Amino acid sequence: LIGLGDVLLEMERFGDAVDVYTRALPYREASLQQLIDTKKEPTIELLRARRQLAETNVLVAETILACPEGRDIVTTETKDTLVEAAERENYAQGYYDKAREDLQETVLCLGRVATKNDTEEFKREKENVCFLATMLM
Repeated sequence: LIGLGDVLLEMERFGDAVDVYTRALPYREASLQQLIDTKKEPTIELLRARRQLAETNVLVAETILACPEGRDIVTTETKDTLVEAAERENYAQGYYDKAREDLQETVLCLGRVATKNDTEEFKREKENVCFLATMLM
């Protein structure tokens, strides 16, 4: 779904991109919860799932803000109003706040994984977490 959202965003179909990104959130959350339920110790997979959830919230927020000001955010085909123009900034702020909360958990997980792992895969994931932190500053 994220790739589809990226394509829609590139096509400037902002409402559809917001719709797709928000539809991806429950899948990211379920994936993370499954890892939390099955892993006793933090792993790279858990770290990645936490980061991806935070990134998806950032994508939603940034896409909401990329929509033209003063207009409702509406899907193309169904004409569903996702966000009214007056609520645009509040909705984006909510997704940013959620991403920051997720980032805190991600950084905590990063520290726990770091004590047991120094592979290239971990280093790439650590770099991705740093990029995410930069996006949220």
